Amino acid sequence: MRTPVPFDLDLTVRSHGFYDLAPWCYLQEKQLLSRPFLLSNGRVVAVQVSRSGREGGLLVRAASGDRLSAAEGREVRGLVRVCLALDEDLSPFYARIRELEKDPPRAPLPALGWAARRGAGRLLRSPSVFEDAVKTLCTTNCTWALTRVMVKNLVEKLGAAAAAGARAFPTPQAMAQVGERFYRDSIRAGYRARALAALAHQVASGELDVESWRDSSLATHELAAHIRELPGFGPYATEHLLRLLGRYEHLALDSWLRQKLTRLRGRKRAASDRTIARWYAPYGPHAGLAMWLEATSDWHGDEPSWPSRPPKEA
Repeated sequence: MRTPVPFDLDLTVRSHGFYDLAPWCYLQEKQLLSRPFLLSNGRVVAVQVSRSGREGGLLVRAASGDRLSAAEGREVRGLVRVCLALDEDLSPFYARIRELEKDPPRAPLPALGWAARRGAGRLLRSPSVFEDAVKTLCTTNCTWALTRVMVKNLVEKLGAAAAAGARAFPTPQAMAQVGERFYRDSIRAGYRARALAALAHQVASGELDVESWRDSSLATHELAAHIRELPGFGPYATEHLLRLLGRYEHLALDSWLRQKLTRLRGRKRAASDRTIARWYAPYGPHAGLAMWLEATSDWHGDEPSWPSRPPKEA
């Protein structure tokens, strides 16, 4: 499978924490990404993605009880492209990084040249918007350990099984068949139980078509208004899901990000959200992506997130 050039599988997979949530499995030392995919015909297929050994290529393997049809093979490859954001055009973002490096504004900017050189900025996504929405709900107001437990329980208790026994992420229909009490007691979802049950019912009934948001022609503020209406979705969850839909105008600030940016910027106290937004305004519609790459660049080891001498407080 062809990829954009440059493209780094590890940078994309570890772009944020969802690779650590079921049913994803990632062996970083081998750069091997795997998970079961639930195809449109109801078949569950175990898929592995790895580097092909040549620039701009990936090796995709799919296994099931029987041989995959040509249509199923195309669907698997299409889902891989969605999950790795392979068709997203980040060239305007990289061009803006280079432009700002050549002619920087008065206020200091993070060192993001590494992102343009290595092809960073593609965010791992789920095969469905529904899965990303559910996982986003499971990140709100809790530790990452609890997020992992909730998602693991959802997959193990409600997901369809592949031939080898691994389970796919549950469908809206499967999640709609159980009630709020199940989410509270068996999934350990706490106060999110009501929102998970309501979201599943809305999508399963056809009342809500979240999958159409992936390629929506709506302006970002209009799409954000629709997402904000989802059960349990406040400002952070809304902007987080927008980011996974390739909309980067917003910052999706949470307590972890605010603390990280405070440390990176060498500040004694946290900046206001308005001040943080001003820091990344030069990146225009990619402001949120620039902020995320600054905050997470130390995950990838190429360059420090911020110049050695932090700027004065804005």
